[in-house]
Amino acid sequence: MERASTNRWLAGAVRTELARLRGLVGAQLADQALVERLERRLRMQEGRPVAKLEGWLLRRGLPQKPGCWSHLCDDGMRIDTGSGCPSCDSVRGDRRALRHSVASAVAAELPQLPFEERRSKAERRLHHEVQIQAAVDLARREHALLEHAERQEAVARQREELAAAEDERAAAACEECGIPEAAGLCLVCTSDRRTENLLRQAVDMTVAVRADLDDLVASEAFVERVAADTRRMLDGAVELSGNTPAAVLAFTRATLAEQILDGRRTSALEHLAAGEEAETEAERAFEAGMRRQHRYATPSLALRAAEEATEKAREAAARTVLRDRLARLVQGRSITSPEQPGWGRRCAELARRPLAHELTAASGAVVLAEGLASAT
Repeated sequence: MERASTNRWLAGAVRTELARLRGLVGAQLADQALVERLERRLRMQEGRPVAKLEGWLLRRGLPQKPGCWSHLCDDGMRIDTGSGCPSCDSVRGDRRALRHSVASAVAAELPQLPFEERRSKAERRLHHEVQIQAAVDLARREHALLEHAERQEAVARQREELAAAEDERAAAACEECGIPEAAGLCLVCTSDRRTENLLRQAVDMTVAVRADLDDLVASEAFVERVAADTRRMLDGAVELSGNTPAAVLAFTRATLAEQILDGRRTSALEHLAAGEEAETEAERAFEAGMRRQHRYATPSLALRAAEEATEKAREAAARTVLRDRLARLVQGRSITSPEQPGWGRRCAELARRPLAHELTAASGAVVLAEGLASAT
């Protein structure tokens, strides 16, 4: 190449093809696959010199030329293995089968014809069958392209609908304080909701451990006292100046509420770890560990392993008891709370409500009746 710009242009084309081959066969085989392709295309020249290197590279040397439907086929060879392409063998087998089928059908229909006439007849019929198959393949490809275009349009419409819904959601005012363009809930109200949720969980931690879960009605005063103490603890921990932004104050309260919940959870687990259930599980784990002391080199190692298993069993038992007591607390509240209408009753009430088009028709009927009455 005499021009450096042409060299850079061709080098870019080679790098592009290498990048495409790396996506097909990986970085280790891509270079060798391209080298074998260029050598194979040069052998196809049969000794004829390449007149214009840039044109030969862009039109003959670099492009992949599959002989079948496989994306790894190149001149009837597999790019990844360098062996013959089995898909091309399948295509050739189908063509041979079609030729044999047409020749057999012509021979069965016209057995009296001479061989040359029968051969000519078979070639014409084979050409007709190939044209039909080509037309069918073309129609299938066009149908596939049409389906692809329809899917792309559907995806584009869905993206537009999602974008419009997202814009509408972002423009919605806060349902708590009414601030516009808050995506339904502003930052301050989001933090306040999170704070209330964390406080409820912190209260439940104490109630689940200290209260009588079999009689929550009698323990209602205790629950109220725990809730009030928890809220006073949060209010006393928040020490900010009067000009603190509302978002900072709400976030700080949520962070402190999370710390209170973590502390309550730790205290509840420590209390339950000293209970009867955890102690029973710890003793069982220690006994099981000492029964396996023959697996250790010294008794001290066996004792240490048994003690570690004991502590793990104690902690696991405490977590299990806490989870069970919280579940009992939720179940007890659902029993003592006012009964909520079931889905059957709610669906029946919703079914009795008129639809929008029914309301429109009804209002139109009323207007028509009033008009007729005034006319008479």
